[in-house]
Amino acid sequence: MSLKWQIVGSPAAFSTYAFFETQSEGFRDLTLLDKLTLWASWAAAAGIFLTLGWMAMAPDDPYGAVSLLLRGGATGMWLQAAGLAMVTSAIATVLVGRSLPYAGPFAAALGLAAVSLRGGTAESLLIAARTSEEGTNAMALRMSVEALAWTGALILAFVVGGAVSRWCFPRPATHEMKVNSESGGLPVPVFTVVALAIGMLAFNVLGAGMNSREIRHIQVCFVVAASVWLGCYFAHRVVPACGILWYFAAVVLMALGGYGWAALQSDPPTLPVSVPPSNFLRVLPLQFVAVGVAAAIAAYWSNLNHRIEQDEAVEDSAGDSESDR
Repeated sequence: MSLKWQIVGSPAAFSTYAFFETQSEGFRDLTLLDKLTLWASWAAAAGIFLTLGWMAMAPDDPYGAVSLLLRGGATGMWLQAAGLAMVTSAIATVLVGRSLPYAGPFAAALGLAAVSLRGGTAESLLIAARTSEEGTNAMALRMSVEALAWTGALILAFVVGGAVSRWCFPRPATHEMKVNSESGGLPVPVFTVVALAIGMLAFNVLGAGMNSREIRHIQVCFVVAASVWLGCYFAHRVVPACGILWYFAAVVLMALGGYGWAALQSDPPTLPVSVPPSNFLRVLPLQFVAVGVAAAIAAYWSNLNHRIEQDEAVEDSAGDSESDR
């Protein structure tokens, strides 16, 4: 199946959220070469973060998780990780940014998610919180702050990706931006609310039964990715949002809402020290943001492709009607 992409939006929205928007010259099929460069950008992201990224972000404890909360010199760690995210975003945008929007931030999010798999799970955070008598409630609030920090790193990846895209693939002066204004009469921010509601519901459904199980990276990442993708995909059917900003906002609010809800839960003393009172505490902040943003961009690609196929079907039917006259 061929995939085609187009950035849609209004000039006013573009000027307001320019750092979230990349540029594209109309429609572009993903050729075999495009797919190869796309896979190469993912491989480059994994290679950068699993080597240089691990050197910069490795926890002090060899069995600890990749987290700012368990690392001495957290500011330096964040700066190095943000720098690598920007470099990765720039490289991926140069490789495939002409044919696939937000390929740079997607690669950066993929790299951050990959490096989190080299460290331990959220069990190390739980053990540290309980043995220091901090408690899981305070730990959940600190995890929400860390999620905001990683959000900032990915915002920088979007900024760099957009700047590189505008520099390497400039929009022609005569280019008209296609406006997709069909939102069912609802304001576009409602998309974020609907995506958040569906995502939180999906997280609780997919996470049912995990309470007594050991925390596993793959399981946690799958639940986050599936929840975000389902939320954004089906929210687009209610409110067809044009910009990636609303997808990004849904991920951030889901992370903050999840940790906020976990902070309100009681921590029964009968629970084993490595078992969290809430499934949201099974997710490292880095994983919540990185995996969530990658899933949101993937949902954006799916929604955009679906919308373009619909428009092409309408155009074809209109052409057939004209030829029948």
